[in-house]
Amino acid sequence: MKVDFHCHTTASDGSLSPIEIVDLALKHEVTSLAITDHDTTSGYQQALNYAQKNQLQLITGVEASCSWNKHTIHVVGLDFDIENKLLQDGLKELRKLRLERAESMLIKLNSKLGSEITDLENKLWNLVDKGVVGRGHFAQLLTEQGLVKNNQQAFKKYLMKGKPGYAAIEWPDISEVVGWITQAGGVAVLAHPGIYKISSNKLNRLIEDFASAGGQAIEVVNQPRHGAEITGMADRAERYNLHASLGSDFHRPEQTWRGLGWLAPLPLKSKPVWELFKTPICSQT
Repeated sequence: MKVDFHCHTTASDGSLSPIEIVDLALKHEVTSLAITDHDTTSGYQQALNYAQKNQLQLITGVEASCSWNKHTIHVVGLDFDIENKLLQDGLKELRKLRLERAESMLIKLNSKLGSEITDLENKLWNLVDKGVVGRGHFAQLLTEQGLVKNNQQAFKKYLMKGKPGYAAIEWPDISEVVGWITQAGGVAVLAHPGIYKISSNKLNRLIEDFASAGGQAIEVVNQPRHGAEITGMADRAERYNLHASLGSDFHRPEQTWRGLGWLAPLPLKSKPVWELFKTPICSQT
């Protein structure tokens, strides 16, 4: 069995289409996959028939944006009813907030870079196409236009808080977003808890509040090899009686350090997130 419960497609800010993600999963011998695009289930819906024809188990998934103590936090939803109205209405509202932020960012970047990049707005929407717009699209565009060397530099120079292209969003509270997922019969997972720029004590409080809101799991494994971060997250999952998930957060093949399905196994003491699924996980390899 080989699983990956966190990845992105062109339905949000990934570079591969949902069909291409399925092909890559098959190539890497992934047996169960969750496409977790930002604030949309479109990627899952586009890939489902193709995945079924190729005997790849596709679990419903999404990565939803929310707020906790003025920090932007991401919660992955897994194995939910994709037709649930409360969840889909909530995701629609998140997409609206993303559009409003993008419009603000365009105004700011046009003011800053108007003489260096022409027709910024059309170039952005051509890049986004039918996907959900995110700051990653802006970073990719700035990189492609030669204004920065890579996406990381784009964030540091233009897109982070305090930089000329930054625009804030007031995301809904984490408890509200967790409620959408659990009310839809899904499993709410705290995404990549190691990347938030908060202290260890604050992270513990975040996990406590997440669990109190009905959160059921945290991503313990995001990396290909065991290390201190995996051990620490496994300890936290055990401490707060949460299950453990695995997800690469794959976006694009050129990020060679983050391959689809390239994940260390869960620590033996961790309770696998799929124990909470209504859908039995495929054990075929």
